[in-house]
Amino acid sequence: ERGRARFNIFCAACHGRGGDGDGIVTVRALELQQGTWLKPISLHDKSVRAQPDGKLFNTITNGVRKMPGYASQIKPDDRWAIVLYLRALQKSRDGSIDIVPDNVRSTLRELN
Repeated sequence: ERGRARFNIFCAACHGRGGDGDGIVTVRALELQQGTWLKPISLHDKSVRAQPDGKLFNTITNGVRKMPGYASQIKPDDRWAIVLYLRALQKSRDGSIDIVPDNVRSTLRELN
């Protein structure tokens, strides 16, 4: 929960709440068509999924390309929580019902 909360505060504006690179800042920047905005890579991209957790932590800490570092704004424990939440987001895309605990499975509604 802490990772989700911190992700939504610090990351979702650009990366989107689902991690697809379609956050409100990105949408607005692309609407303005000024040519200086680079759409963030989807956090579900194979290249991101293949990164070790430590590299993701380092990216949050120090930034990469146009993304600034958040070392001064996000405590290390919260950066790790964001990494764990990101892994949960990634898993949610390709997971099956079999990975959902039995006690939670019964509360899910069927999606068609």
